[in-house]
Amino acid sequence: MSDERPQPIPWAENLERLALKAVMLSTDDLPALGAFLQELEDLKSQLEASPLPEADTLVAELLTVTNRLVLQEIPAAVQALELLGQGVALLQHLAAGRPPQEVPEEWQTYRRLAAELLGAPPPETAGAAPAQAAPGGAVFEDPELVANFLTEAAEHLEGIETRLVHLEQHPDDLEAVNAIFRPFHTIKGVAGFLHLEQIQAAGHELESLLEKVRSGRQQVTPELVDVILFGVDLLREMLTDLQEALAASRPLRTFDLGPLEARIAAVTDTPSSRPRLGEILVQDGELSPGEVEAALRHQQEEEPGRPLGEILVEQGKVAPQKVARALVQQLSEAKTGEAAPAAIKVDLAKLDTLVNLMGELVIVQSQVRQNPVVLTAADQKLVRDLGQMSRITTELQKISMSLRMVPIGATLRRMVRLVRDLSHKTGKLVHLELEGEDTEIDRNMVEAIYDPLVHLVRNAVDHGLEPPEERQAAGKPPEGRLVLRAYHKGGNVILDIEDDGRGLNRAAILAKARERGLVGPGELTPSQIDHLIFEPGFSTAAQVTEVSGRGVGMDVVKQTVESLRGKIDIVTRPGAGTRFSLRLPLTLAIIDGLVVRLGAERYILPTVAVRETLRPAREDCFTVEGKGELIRVRQLLLPLVRLHRLLGLAGAGPDPWDSLVLVVEHEGEARAFLVDEILGKQEVVIKSLGQLLQNRPGLAGGTILGDGRVGLILDVGGLFALAG
Repeated sequence: MSDERPQPIPWAENLERLALKAVMLSTDDLPALGAFLQELEDLKSQLEASPLPEADTLVAELLTVTNRLVLQEIPAAVQALELLGQGVALLQHLAAGRPPQEVPEEWQTYRRLAAELLGAPPPETAGAAPAQAAPGGAVFEDPELVANFLTEAAEHLEGIETRLVHLEQHPDDLEAVNAIFRPFHTIKGVAGFLHLEQIQAAGHELESLLEKVRSGRQQVTPELVDVILFGVDLLREMLTDLQEALAASRPLRTFDLGPLEARIAAVTDTPSSRPRLGEILVQDGELSPGEVEAALRHQQEEEPGRPLGEILVEQGKVAPQKVARALVQQLSEAKTGEAAPAAIKVDLAKLDTLVNLMGELVIVQSQVRQNPVVLTAADQKLVRDLGQMSRITTELQKISMSLRMVPIGATLRRMVRLVRDLSHKTGKLVHLELEGEDTEIDRNMVEAIYDPLVHLVRNAVDHGLEPPEERQAAGKPPEGRLVLRAYHKGGNVILDIEDDGRGLNRAAILAKARERGLVGPGELTPSQIDHLIFEPGFSTAAQVTEVSGRGVGMDVVKQTVESLRGKIDIVTRPGAGTRFSLRLPLTLAIIDGLVVRLGAERYILPTVAVRETLRPAREDCFTVEGKGELIRVRQLLLPLVRLHRLLGLAGAGPDPWDSLVLVVEHEGEARAFLVDEILGKQEVVIKSLGQLLQNRPGLAGGTILGDGRVGLILDVGGLFALAG
């Protein structure tokens, strides 16, 4: 028997174009489906000149599936795309002279899909046995793939929640519908690949519901949004179980999809208000009104429930490509045209190591430049080379630090679902606005600020905003306004949580604080009264509710923000609202500071806390009994803090008029820090002080200065507490 293979078939070149289009197919890209359909028609014509039984059958089936996809008659659109891809692959095998006997598994998989989609009888031969699921439906042949799926699916669900709330407010935004459909499609497809049947089934139910919305057969209503959010919660619970099962190597739990299916069935009876397909075809001049009316009568009398587009194509009134274009117009899909940036996944441990090594490189580079031998060198080439090295090192440091930076938008969008649920729970109308979603912040900071944001948003809705009737009585619109705003300012990231509600009741706050013995009978400034709400357990709520008042979790907010070297400012107006501003550093790895000298030691003071520097006149320095030393700065008397004495250095330091004073602010208070000299301003890499010194009051960390010496980074809040 000869081993020679048949020569390649003449229509192979046409097939290559078809394969290229098959790779780019998407269920929501009707123009691409139309182009694919045209290539199939061309291939069918080529086959007439070079017949091949297996190829003829394949192309006929692919034409049927593609036509039904264009007309949106196949609910399982994802499986249909898979069938098209596998069918084209089989055609390529045939074109290369490989008969079905050489690729039995591929043909078996294709026939199984064709049986499901086209109603053909299943193949008699079983072929290769499918992968067996572990007990409980868990298949963990590749744990790394499962872990990646968990991460990506969680991100998809967060994005879905945000877009759902937007869709509820803008039910005619069909691009939002498509943006919600695509991540469900991705979750379902990957879950099927990983043999996660329950996640795949839940995703299929939600995908099918959204498919009805996209095709104009279902309206967007608050009830429909509730159902999809219910499905999101169910998928999130499944993902949590999958994560736990992966870690413990146990079977997956069995979830009941009945409640989800019942809720979907309850909302799928609402008629659509979308533009009709027939109207679009008439407007485009493809059909006359009489032809559309005749087709509609045929649909109502003989084939109720059958899509109008399919009837028109079958009657020869319009080509499938024309129907595809009309469906595109009906769906009003607006492509953004923005290409996603190329990206790869990097282990966070490697990223942190890179950033740490870059910090060390910056320190060593500074040490080299300040070496006495280099400083006295007369070699101009060496000076130029060192300058070039400095520029490259600085650029590398910026790039390495930017790798840690992520947009804060994902964290802000997680508040959308929270606000929606709180709005329904409290009976209040809330309009949430997100600003500055592209603002970047250290990834570690993003994780840390989530809880503070939850507390502030919860209390803004529950305690800050009034019920609709109370707002109307006060001359306000019934819908309250809540703004989450992020922006860069002065080398920091500012997060504003602003509402237009009642504002803080300072009289009630002060009375409650005195009742609890938190303050004495003396006078407090408005800012000091406002900051009383950060005392542990402090609340002015008349009754404890699930959300309670301004004091719930506020001590957690303060502790977290201070642990991040940040500060909180409060601006409130009675009856007009409250704004909490969280000022946070861009990154936890580098700090912008003033290098000051105290005796023989050098310290770094964060520049964000320094308001101004001055050398006071002798007549501006006072000693007041009971209050100690004071410095007059712009007609204000500020307590003088001798850092030498506070930090346990030898001597009390020079007289203020012979030295420098830094006016430093913290939580609305200002004090004057006495230092010997300001050596400069620079960015320093923060180093841990170790176990012995990490909890030392007044110290936030350390760094290595350019001369190789260690400089301690001062904690302003701790210094204020030590000074009393």
